[in-house]
Amino acid sequence: MKTRLALLTGALLLSASTLASHAEDSGSNVLFIFDSSGSMKKQIESGESRSDAAKRAMVAALSEMPQGANLGLLMYGHRRAKDCTDIEMISPIGTADGAAIAGAISNSQPKGETPIAASLERAAKSFAPMAGQSNSIVLVTDGIEECGGDPCAAARAIREAGLGLKAHVVGFTLNQQQRQTLQCVADETGGKYFDAQDAIGLTKALAQVSVTVRPQQPKDEPTPDLLAPAGGGMLVAAPNDEWTKLNDGLPDRATTYGGSGVWAFRDGKPATFHQFEMLIPKADQYNVREFELHAGNDGPGGAFTKIGTFEAQNLKMMQSPYQAFEFPPVTAKFFKVVFKTDWGGGYIAAYDLKLIGSVTEAAVDVTPRPMQTSVAIDLISPENGGALIAAPNDKWIVLTDGEAKREAVYAGASVYGFKDGKPATFSQFSFLIDEANQYNAKEIELFAGNDGPGGEFKSIGKFTTQNTKLFPSPYQVFSFAPVTAKFVRIALLKDWGGDYISALDMKLFGVPGQAESGESVEPTPTVVRSAVDVLSHENGGALVAAPNDEWLKLNDGMDERATTYGGEGIWSFGGKNATFSRFEMLIPGRDQY
Repeated sequence: MKTRLALLTGALLLSASTLASHAEDSGSNVLFIFDSSGSMKKQIESGESRSDAAKRAMVAALSEMPQGANLGLLMYGHRRAKDCTDIEMISPIGTADGAAIAGAISNSQPKGETPIAASLERAAKSFAPMAGQSNSIVLVTDGIEECGGDPCAAARAIREAGLGLKAHVVGFTLNQQQRQTLQCVADETGGKYFDAQDAIGLTKALAQVSVTVRPQQPKDEPTPDLLAPAGGGMLVAAPNDEWTKLNDGLPDRATTYGGSGVWAFRDGKPATFHQFEMLIPKADQYNVREFELHAGNDGPGGAFTKIGTFEAQNLKMMQSPYQAFEFPPVTAKFFKVVFKTDWGGGYIAAYDLKLIGSVTEAAVDVTPRPMQTSVAIDLISPENGGALIAAPNDKWIVLTDGEAKREAVYAGASVYGFKDGKPATFSQFSFLIDEANQYNAKEIELFAGNDGPGGEFKSIGKFTTQNTKLFPSPYQVFSFAPVTAKFVRIALLKDWGGDYISALDMKLFGVPGQAESGESVEPTPTVVRSAVDVLSHENGGALVAAPNDEWLKLNDGMDERATTYGGEGIWSFGGKNATFSRFEMLIPGRDQY
């Protein structure tokens, strides 16, 4: 069975005099277990052997080890073939520096078997005098146990010995089944497992090891999480409500489906942050794999600067299930997370997120404010006297009823009048978007007019929505210079890639006005003492000439469709003269016919 390159950080049993010489050293004790078994002779895609790739990666990793760390090296399979006892302590902990250990590894040749359990047991004995210190074993391997031992049991014995010893494992070219047989070594001891499928991956994994084995400094206070509601963090934009679970501090699963979420900090102030943490409670095909972090100052829909692209590991870290990603300190008012890919499940599910940093206390509150006026109301709401007076179809009626009911309104424009037919002054339009959706309106244009729904209108401006839900209010707000008019026309021009536009609710905020001379500005119809519909059958109206029978439907008082094919029709008024001043035509919906 293939052998695995093993990297184990730990401490070798030292003499009393050696321990005393390190008593004042605040560094960690790290013992590397290097796999030099026969399977390391096999080639990888680059053409070099696994052994040569591992040697190069180890030399690089040893040069990056924390200053002051006490290093040691244990090796197996390097002297004899087919000998499970070929385990040798090359350098006891603290007796050689990184360069000397790198030289010993570079001069080794792969020959023998893979006694992982026995190597762990041998390494653990070295740490007995170091109990309570920062102790690590790092095992990198290209194979699994070949000598009848039980690595999981050996790791369990390490944990039960109470040495404070963690075993970290770097699996080199392992498949998933092989990896699971060694995952327990890290899990049992509170260490971490790193997966490396090629030379580049191995170098990256060992680079992470150098960070992992750094001793943890005691902290007087919990690390501040800028996203936590308790610290003032607030989700301000996301594709759906599931994203609200990502900063609630609970380990519940959120089906985000990917996309991006934007957070603001306490009191709308900027913050400086340097570390992002993501909870991965277990391996799962739906876990986040690749993601991006961004910072910005212009609001959730403004410009953002990319902090970096990162990749999470699809496994649970036992010391802490939060995977941490560091970057140079960034100061900004908004923080954006973009989920790019999963591990093959087809959509992304995530858990809790944290952002480590501090709020800039001297910053002023920059949260946008709604129009400040004591009498500003939603002018197009029926409750406030607003009235839909023209629209492509009946579906538009729901857009001002105050309910978040989605309707397929399609594209087009509607016209609204204000209370008592009087003009109003308005300066803010709000459009409800409750989730990311390809059918949401993307481009909207507002117009103002005074000559009725069929008269002239002047454009107020075009506005582009964000295809995401804003928090805490899902209404997206668009402000403009105050406009005074008797009618407002709202045109939904374009969606986000669907075949039609569906919408929920919209509002127009402003102040009701007064008509000139205090009178209604609606046109006054001609007053006739007994004005009636003179075409109606009930009032004696009769169709006397028309191109076809379909015309009979046009004065029967019913709202059925008549296919007239154009032409002209003539009506009489029961053989009598009639005086008339207004003609009305039913248009129940927009139609090319």
